Amino acid sequence: MQNFKAMTRGILAAGAVVAVTAAGVAHASDAGEIKYRKGVMKAVGGHMNALVAIVKGETANKGDMADLAKGMLTLAKIAQHVFPKGSDAMGGETDALSKIWDEPDKFAKVRMAFVDHARNVVTAAESGDTKALGAAVGALGKNACKACHDDYRKKKK
Repeated sequence: MQNFKAMTRGILAAGAVVAVTAAGVAHASDAGEIKYRKGVMKAVGGHMNALVAIVKGETANKGDMADLAKGMLTLAKIAQHVFPKGSDAMGGETDALSKIWDEPDKFAKVRMAFVDHARNVVTAAESGDTKALGAAVGALGKNACKACHDDYRKKKK
């Protein structure tokens, strides 16, 4: 009987946590969502810059390439959900073009290319071969980063 009461309290406590968490998500601000998206994209750029520095031999931190590559893959997975439906109507400063939401299937392909190429970067980085890493990073840049920036981001002035 005591186990049943303890289990019931545990279930009720878990339910309360879920309810509070869901309420917090439901009340997230538009500006906060855009800030989050920008933070994720800035982290992507930071990882890319560090990987390129390794590939070019500009740093002695070659030992970090596998961790950076895994971080890039994690960010690619996170990037899958930082442009949710309806976020085109959010207020705030963003470089995202409305084509993201007007062409959801095409944009999904670009986002998936990000994940696929990031996986290749991990494989190359884990091999320890900086030439293989360079090829994988180049393919990521061309087929994911550039593809997204060319079609779905405001042009930089």
